[in-house]
Amino acid sequence: MSLHEHMTEEQILDSLFEAAEKLPEETVRIKRLDMMIVLHGLTSSKVDSIRERCTIRRTVKGSVEEKVDGETFNAMLIAEATSKLEVKGLPLSGWGDPRITSRMKLSGGEQAVRRLLLAGELDAVGDKVLELSGFGVDIDDLKN
Repeated sequence: MSLHEHMTEEQILDSLFEAAEKLPEETVRIKRLDMMIVLHGLTSSKVDSIRERCTIRRTVKGSVEEKVDGETFNAMLIAEATSKLEVKGLPLSGWGDPRITSRMKLSGGEQAVRRLLLAGELDAVGDKVLELSGFGVDIDDLKN
C-alpha cells in the first residue's frame, strides 16, 4: 500500500499546488565581492516576459530580425530572482537597495547587477537562475 492511497483527492491536489508554488532556491557566493545571493526559480511566464523586454527587433530587407540582449536578459533575471542579498554580512533589500542605487546613481536593480558583476559572473549567475527555473532539466531527470 502506497503512502498516497490514504490521501483524499483534495489533499493530493493541495500538495500539487503547494509544490508548484514553492520555487527552488539556492545560495550563490561571489567571492570577489564577499557577496551572498539567495536566488529562486522563476515561472515560465516571468522568464518569457523578461526575454520579451530584452528582445531587440529590427527590419532588414523586409524581414524582421530578433536578437536577445544577453547581458540585459541576465541582469534582469538575476534582479528578479534574488530573494536575499548580503555583502560582507550586511543585509540589503535587493539589488535596487537605495544604499546601492543612490550611491552609484543608478535607476534600479538591473543596473546595479550590471555595474557590480563582471561579465562572467553575470553569465554564471544568470545560468543558475535558469537552472533553478527548470531550464536544462534532462528528460531522464523527469522520468525518475
